[in-house]
Amino acid sequence: MKKSMFVKCAGATMLMAMCSAANAYKVVDVSNGGSITGTIKFDGTPPANPVLTATKDADVCGKTLNADYYIVGANGGLKNAAIAIENIDAGKAYDKKAIVPFANKGCMFGPHVSTAVKGQKLGIVSKDPVLHNTHLYSGGKKLKTMYNIALPKQDKVIKKRLKKNGVVTVKCDAHEWMLGYVYVGTNPYVTVSAEDGSFTLTDVPPGNYKVTIWHEKLGKVSKDVTVAAGTAAKLDYAFK
Repeated sequence: MKKSMFVKCAGATMLMAMCSAANAYKVVDVSNGGSITGTIKFDGTPPANPVLTATKDADVCGKTLNADYYIVGANGGLKNAAIAIENIDAGKAYDKKAIVPFANKGCMFGPHVSTAVKGQKLGIVSKDPVLHNTHLYSGGKKLKTMYNIALPKQDKVIKKRLKKNGVVTVKCDAHEWMLGYVYVGTNPYVTVSAEDGSFTLTDVPPGNYKVTIWHEKLGKVSKDVTVAAGTAAKLDYAFK
């Protein structure tokens, strides 16, 4: 390699490192923070969840299972939507060493949708007396393997670090109907909607933010939210 090319490459590498460091999330005092709260809903009659056919291990899995793609309450509240602030580089503290639970139970994944922060570890466990294979993928239409983990022992937790942000799709190669997700944020302002569709993001520094709302079947939208000190900003959204 010529010297000039080496210098250019070294300079580019250093610039990338500096940009990465500059964009890294920082913990700051948010005693004057506000919050973002709201409800995610489905407007109208939601599609019916398909009945999944269990093709093996019927003694544990049963013969059929109900898919949990659309969980909609009586008031339209939508469960399992991920909500995340995307453009925040400084805010509240969080436990970087927290282990995010993700279980194979009853030949389904639970929780169906989890949230985590980039760098945290996923604690993968099988609660079933059968061999499960937990296959984690990154990417959208073109999935790329992150980890492919066999779980031959019941109740043994295997920890894997989440190195990339975004949607992680989880499948089981041994039971092809199993499907789950982990929404990995770049900061701790990420959560998932409850049974009634409600959510709250707390201790948010005052500012203007882009908030992503994601659902596995209904897609992703971005909303602008302004948070003032000591107040709760409202964010309600209805998928159709």
